[in-house]
This record gives sequence, structure tokens and C-alpha cells, in this order.
Amino acid sequence: MTWEELLDLCRRSEGQTLETVTGRAFTVGIYMDCPFFTPASSGNGQSDGRKAGERFLERYNRTGSLVPGEYADVTRNASYYVGLLLHR
Repeated sequence: MTWEELLDLCRRSEGQTLETVTGRAFTVGIYMDCPFFTPASSGNGQSDGRKAGERFLERYNRTGSLVPGEYADVTRNASYYVGLLLHR
């Protein structure tokens, strides 16, 4: 998956309620060509930037893993990225 494909997935998922693997609801959006995630529990959008997203994507492309814990060292939003990928 490329960065542009990930952003396209975000665009297609905007306005929908998604879930993490543990069932937590969130939404996704894009700001300045970078995904941001808004947990339903807090309502506060969060992003850790494009570099972290690219590191997530690099590892995902290498491993194919959908286990958020395997990305904890590259992004604090691993559970949201995995939830987004599971939604597609």
C-alpha cells in the first residue's frame, strides 16, 4: 500500500464510524495530507504526523500484521491505523 492509497482509504472512510480491534469507535479525517483520528470517547482529533504514518505503512507493507502492538514503537495511533485497514 502506498501513502496515496492510504489517504484515499481515509477519504473514502470519512464520515463513517470505524472501530479498533478492541471495539473502540473512532472517525478518520485528513488534514494537510496526513490522517487524523478522532476517538468517540474523547472527541479530540489526534495525529502524530506523516513520518509516523509512513513508518506504520512501511512496517505494514513488510509484515502485513494487523496487530496494533506490533506498531507501538512507530506510532501512538497504531490501533486506529489497523482499524482503518480492517474497514476497507
